[in-house]
Amino acid sequence: MAEFIECTSLNVSYDIMGIATCTYTIVSDTPGIKAYNVLYDVGGQDFRGYVVNASVNKIQNTNWWESHVTLVSTTD
Repeated sequence: MAEFIECTSLNVSYDIMGIATCTYTIVSDTPGIKAYNVLYDVGGQDFRGYVVNASVNKIQNTNWWESHVTLVSTTD
């Protein structure tokens, strides 16, 4: 099994209360939704929280799948 976060998909935004919304895409060679509730060392911060949205689709003409994930979290 191989999977990785596609780096250019990673985005972090903060609301006025300091809550972070992290969106990212995981690429995997096995079907099914992949989602992490902890992201380590993103710009020097760790993000822990809840996955609030996730979807998966097969990458056309390949044997790879991509999971699009939204994580709402705080920083450590």
